[in-house]
Amino acid sequence: MTTDFDCIPSNDLANLTRLAGALRQLNARLRVAGMTDSEARQLPLRLDAHTLAGFGSSTWTTDAGSLDILVDLRDSSGGRRHYSDLLPRAVHVEVGQVTVRIAALRDIVESKIYAGRQKDLEALPELEKLLRNLET
Repeated sequence: MTTDFDCIPSNDLANLTRLAGALRQLNARLRVAGMTDSEARQLPLRLDAHTLAGFGSSTWTTDAGSLDILVDLRDSSGGRRHYSDLLPRAVHVEVGQVTVRIAALRDIVESKIYAGRQKDLEALPELEKLLRNLET
C-alpha cells in the first residue's frame, strides 16, 4: 500500500480549473525534494489551470494527504497512456455523490512493471494475483 494518491486528470482547461480550485481548498503546496513543507508554503505559486498544465506531472502535499498529479501512465513497454486512453477501461466507483474513475488494474500493473522500482516490484505479486482473480 502506498501513502499517496495518484491522479491523471483530463487536461482540458475547465477540468484543470476545477482541480486547481480543489487544491487551493486543500491548502496544497508543492512537494520539492530537499525542501521542508514550511519552505514549500513560502513558494510564490499561482495555483491555477495554466500552472497545472505547465507543470505536467507534479507532487503535492495537502491537508488531506499527499497527491501526485501525473500526465500519463506508462505501459509495460514504456508507451504513454493519457487520461483519454485510460478512461474506456477505468472502473467507476461511487464515493458519496461523486463518481470516481479508477485506472484499470491491468494499466496499474503495467505501469509498475515499467517503473521497475523496488517498491513496485514488491507489490507486483499481489497485484497480479488480484488481476488473475478478476479475469477468471
